[in-house]
Amino acid sequence: MPKMRTSFQGLVRLLAKSLYPESDVFIRELLQNAHDSIQLRQVHQPEPAGEIRIDVVEGARQLSFSDNGAGMDQRDIEEFLSVIGSTGTGHHARELAARDVAVATIGQFGIGLLSAFVVAERIEVYTRKSGAMQAWRWANHGGEDYELEPLPVSAQLPGTRVVVTLATDRAAFLDGRLIRQIARRYADFLPFPILLNGFGPINAVNAPWHEPSWRDPIEREQSLNTFLSRRYADPPLVVIPVDLPNPRALGGLFVPARYTPGNRTGGALDMFQARMCIRPNDAELLPEWARFVRGVVDCPDLHPTAARDNVLRDKTYHALRNALGEIIVAALLNLAARDRPRFLQLCDWHHDAMKGMAVRHPEFGAAVLEQLPFETNQGQLTLPDFAARQPRAANGKKPLYFFTHEADANQFYTLCQARNLLAINAGRTFDETLLRRYASQQPESVELKPLDRLDDLALYQRLNTVEQPQYARLERAVDRALAEQDIRIETQVRRFQPAGLSAVLLAGQRIAAFDAMERALEKSFLVEGLAELAGEVRDRLRQQPLTFFLNAEHPLVQRLRDLTEPNDPRYRPILTGLYYSALLNAQHRLTPAIARRFHADLQGLLDDCLTQRLSRET
Repeated sequence: MPKMRTSFQGLVRLLAKSLYPESDVFIRELLQNAHDSIQLRQVHQPEPAGEIRIDVVEGARQLSFSDNGAGMDQRDIEEFLSVIGSTGTGHHARELAARDVAVATIGQFGIGLLSAFVVAERIEVYTRKSGAMQAWRWANHGGEDYELEPLPVSAQLPGTRVVVTLATDRAAFLDGRLIRQIARRYADFLPFPILLNGFGPINAVNAPWHEPSWRDPIEREQSLNTFLSRRYADPPLVVIPVDLPNPRALGGLFVPARYTPGNRTGGALDMFQARMCIRPNDAELLPEWARFVRGVVDCPDLHPTAARDNVLRDKTYHALRNALGEIIVAALLNLAARDRPRFLQLCDWHHDAMKGMAVRHPEFGAAVLEQLPFETNQGQLTLPDFAARQPRAANGKKPLYFFTHEADANQFYTLCQARNLLAINAGRTFDETLLRRYASQQPESVELKPLDRLDDLALYQRLNTVEQPQYARLERAVDRALAEQDIRIETQVRRFQPAGLSAVLLAGQRIAAFDAMERALEKSFLVEGLAELAGEVRDRLRQQPLTFFLNAEHPLVQRLRDLTEPNDPRYRPILTGLYYSALLNAQHRLTPAIARRFHADLQGLLDDCLTQRLSRET
């Protein structure tokens, strides 16, 4: 029976590319191998100090990685280096562990060397085992055959040198700046200096959590702030030390000191395992709500995958994820209590992230809801602070006045300020949802009062039976004048404070929805079916009249009340002007049609004013 044939050379490269889809990872793997070799040697020989060298030979397209570690003899080469999938490092570590000798190895030599075939056309290894009188050269082109030849002892110092001859299309890895960047990304915290072409170290060697000063809280925060500022483009607004006992994890998190609208940036970690980065910019380890957090975490208890580019989602992983969430929440609450201005700045710059996650993740929301700031007519307040300042209503509850169109502050803040009441500007994303959640948690003591939809008698006093007929003609005249301009309005005259506020326009949320539909319909690329739907919704919104309150305390409204014929065309620009002024005060969007009408009416009023003045002068 015929047998399948195997292209060994193709298989080796296929295995390498399958395990290591990122081509730069070979630098990480070879640095890991060098680190492990030094660690294995130092079990028996603490001196000399460990050192790793990277040298570039551009003309030959070669990179060499040298260490002064344990090295290999012929048996090691044949058992581990020449057998695909064999993990020499793990074998030696297990042998030592059986003799109760711990060694901090992190790589898998036989598998790690395979990564170089992603970029190499040839790999050569020069090695001499510490104490041995024979050195060796091993070479492979990615095929089934390899070369192995003895070398004189003078040809190789104790340790190993791996020479990678790059394929012609991989010459970019000869760039020293790129090598330095990759080494810093993956091996910044290896405990041995890494020299590039004899200069360095190019790695930090130690992070703040490896230094003795880590135990001092003040020194720890200062050194962590400096370290994170240098490592990341965004400076920290808040730093959060990571020092967890179980699972053991060290590192530092931070909230960037920059404005981030929406959720354009997600929470990300550089995930280290025993000082080696195995997953930069990981977006999964942090809790989903922590979209505003970045940083570095080193957890030796994590279990990497075979390619060491991810970790297993086991009990250790989930325990670490939960623990990171807990320290982030604790740090935010501590900041809110200890440094309120900085906490408010954080909430402002990361509003959508903080409040969005509080909405979407109840456990996070429950922890931070009472510390989150809300904009009011007395500045930013937490909801407990708001409730403490608000007087109780007749039913014994604290009215939680709010409005949902951000620009409505002009009219509603003025109304509430005149009656010594507080109002929340809930126009930013997620605010209304959080207010409703807060009120639902305290139904006995808090009552929601949406100002932009609420005909509240505490704010808008109804006219008595004598006054109502006096203002009825004015109400009808305003409705008619605006109807002529295709503006559906329901005008009512009420009495409210301050007297200088002539009119209030309610249903701001509906206006905002209408404006959104108008803007959508202005876009030429809107899908035909969606355009029809948006047009239908807009038309339905247009059919619903707005609530328009005129203030019986305002002198202009009182003078209009006394007109014999308020429907006279001469007064139409004044009647519609009340609506336009309320629209402007509420900072709602003027549609092009309304803007043209307002402009025409205003020009007419200015002309009348000038004519009257000129007539007085003559």
